Amino acid sequence: MKSQEKVGDIISIMTENMIAENDIRGTSETGLTVEFAWNVGKAVADWLATAGSVIVLYVPAGQPTAHAIIEGVRLQGRNAIDGGMGDKDAAAMHVKTSGLSGAIVVSVEESTGITTIQVIKEDGNIVTSESGLQEVGELVDAGNFVPAAVKGELTAVA
Repeated sequence: MKSQEKVGDIISIMTENMIAENDIRGTSETGLTVEFAWNVGKAVADWLATAGSVIVLYVPAGQPTAHAIIEGVRLQGRNAIDGGMGDKDAAAMHVKTSGLSGAIVVSVEESTGITTIQVIKEDGNIVTSESGLQEVGELVDAGNFVPAAVKGELTAVA
């Protein structure tokens, strides 16, 4: 039991260190692995206030992380839209014009290799550490995700 508690503490410390003011950021070496991204998708799906679809946009280098996030969103029963390449402005536009529950944007800083994950709410605003990222991090840390009875559907932006 002690080893499980120790692992949980390590994950908690990693997540806490990865939450910046406007995003979750890190590298595979600092804990932002595909599995971690999968759990971020699950946490965001559970955290968002409305029950609609979530769009995920990304840069090409962020595609594996984005696909893990999409899978996490779907496992929680939410429909996911693979928005392909795009940024936070495109994500906010999709959310507002299509009535989506939110968006997730995955970017990679070329010079440092740091991956960033931004969450956008149904009103098109970025979720900050004060408006919900800390809560998302706590859900990731807890890891107590109950998969939905039916996996969400996946569509892609044409």
